[in-house]
Amino acid sequence: MMMPRLTLITTLLSTALAQDTFWKESFKLDFSYDANSKQGDGPNKWGNVNVANSEWRQYAVGHELFDLNIGNNECTNRIRPSPIPLRKTDACSDEHELFTRQINDSDCTRDDITFELTPHTLRAYFPANDDTCERPTIEMDGNTGDPFVLTWMEVHARSEHVVDGRRYDAELQMVHMGTSNSDDEMAIVSILIDASAREDHAEFQYLLDQWQRVASDQTAKCGETTRSLRTREDVVQNKESRRVQQQCTGKDCGPRRKMYPYSMWPSVWYFRYSGSLTTPPCSAIVNWRIVDKEMLISRRQYKQLTTLLTVNKDGDCQDDTVLSATGENFRPLQNVNANNQNVEHCTKADFGVFQYAADQQ
Repeated sequence: MMMPRLTLITTLLSTALAQDTFWKESFKLDFSYDANSKQGDGPNKWGNVNVANSEWRQYAVGHELFDLNIGNNECTNRIRPSPIPLRKTDACSDEHELFTRQINDSDCTRDDITFELTPHTLRAYFPANDDTCERPTIEMDGNTGDPFVLTWMEVHARSEHVVDGRRYDAELQMVHMGTSNSDDEMAIVSILIDASAREDHAEFQYLLDQWQRVASDQTAKCGETTRSLRTREDVVQNKESRRVQQQCTGKDCGPRRKMYPYSMWPSVWYFRYSGSLTTPPCSAIVNWRIVDKEMLISRRQYKQLTTLLTVNKDGDCQDDTVLSATGENFRPLQNVNANNQNVEHCTKADFGVFQYAADQQ
């Protein structure tokens, strides 16, 4: 007797969760960030990558909400390429910020995240469904109000996106899957990182600490030792003052508090455009939002980040990274397709911070 589709999906999902890991070596594709790779798999050859066993395809199978439009390799497709250069002079047609829902007691916290080292980045995965906790979501202007569910965070050094000719030290990307009428799309909210602060960024340090633990466990299993850089686990609060747009009346109205990890956003304004994944299969299904104010971290934190990117090992305890020769993992800039990408920059001149009553904070 054939198993019903929903039951089969639930079974697959339960199996994946039971393994207590999201990243699997079977997801590894034959590509690298090294333009001079001896294997000939650098960024200019990504169009040749066989994506049949892509994690994107397999991850979608494991969840009934996600039906990503992942087909063949699109790395040579120039319709909606990513990343692209951004300009602060671009106009904005959005009417509101990225909406986040009200904070609940059942929300996922930092303790619900699974941290992974992969050959091409560091990942922090949220649970695969809402049975464990309620995952963070965003709603974007122009997307019919369908929520996009935060699935994982990953880091790139240096930044993939460039603003007015400046490439930042790193980029933290929050990857969301679409639901309902948008279940074949994704939304990625990116934070550009400047490593010039005199003090550590405490919330970012928490991520580094968890990846450091994974790295230490990995090397210990391989009979090796690894030097842990100094760690901190403080929590900081965003004290930035913001201009608000009046959306309700009364003295108790104010901007909604952001749940974790949106509390790390340095601003509510952003660059936006229609783009693609920045790794194979480079599918053109991504709604990009790049926060227009950078996050400041210390040079020590940047050193720890770039070191962690280099330490991943495979099941045979062999070094397993696909970084460039200089230890970086960003895709080269692509040419903007102005007719299809709708590149914009939304600032406080376009809209303020939406306000909510005190009981809806």
